[in-house]
Amino acid sequence: MRKILCTVFVATLFCRTAFAEEVDLTFITAWNRSIEFAQDVNEHFVAPFNERARGIARIRYLGGPEVIPQRQMVYALRRGVVDMYFGAATYMLGLAPEADAFLAASVTPTEARANGGFDAIQGIWQTKLNAYFLGWHQTGPKLHIFTKTEPVLRATGLPELTTQRIRTTPTYRAFLDSVGTIPIDIPSGEVYTALERGTVDAIAWTSTSMSDQGFQKFVKYRIDPGVLGLVMTLQMNLDRWRGLPADVRALLLSESLRYESGSRTRFLKIQEDEKARLANDGMTFFELPAEAAPVYTQRASDAVWARMARQVPDAPARLKPLFDPRKIVEPAMPSRPGS
Repeated sequence: MRKILCTVFVATLFCRTAFAEEVDLTFITAWNRSIEFAQDVNEHFVAPFNERARGIARIRYLGGPEVIPQRQMVYALRRGVVDMYFGAATYMLGLAPEADAFLAASVTPTEARANGGFDAIQGIWQTKLNAYFLGWHQTGPKLHIFTKTEPVLRATGLPELTTQRIRTTPTYRAFLDSVGTIPIDIPSGEVYTALERGTVDAIAWTSTSMSDQGFQKFVKYRIDPGVLGLVMTLQMNLDRWRGLPADVRALLLSESLRYESGSRTRFLKIQEDEKARLANDGMTFFELPAEAAPVYTQRASDAVWARMARQVPDAPARLKPLFDPRKIVEPAMPSRPGS
């Protein structure tokens, strides 16, 4: 009898598993499907996950801002209107100012996983966003200032930008304020016209996708090195995460880890290809002096940490050692006598 009952139990369990309804997970991105960030996550994360989870779970991509306004997406995730959200962590600053840790980071995702950075973010995400943090993706490319005219250096070797009207977004405003520019917030769709009409003298833009926009027709110099970094994160509504079967959670984690590594490799290659295209179009890459370059990049991250401190005073002390452990001393003497 015991053998019979055991057989019936196993058979019943098998039938329930075999005929269980496929888990449906709704997914949105901060950009429409034509933008490279959304294209890459759909092609290299969503599609492979759906293939590997066939019959068990499926991620259903709903779209981008045409579905939910960009600035409302994080709130939709927190309330459970959607299950998963992929977008720039800086869009979460209103709820979690600590998201700036990704923007100011000088470590890789692998390093942040190993040193406890991801664990720290996980606690913040769950408390403030009602979300489970799955990964930090598409890393590698940096932000650059592109100018119409050749940059001028100060005696310290840092760029003189005080007279430059530079297109920016709220994300990069703290950095541009720290280096003394005249920042002007302009939506990405209006940048070409602003350059064409002379509304701005320069733009703050990532090291990818500029050539597709045609901005190199107006800006001819790129200040190197780049600063800050891409801040794309993947997260799931916490209540939805807790209700998932263990095998689905495990697959989401393993696929996110795989995508984290693969997307970094691809976006670094995109950055290289973009630089080659810009060079072919006549772009000059203006390298800061070796002693000034680390100071320039540190100022950028320090400005972001300062912004975080104004919102959550104790956060930088907890997160900076994990995400941005660099210690740069600004040069006391002029790096270029007579400049």
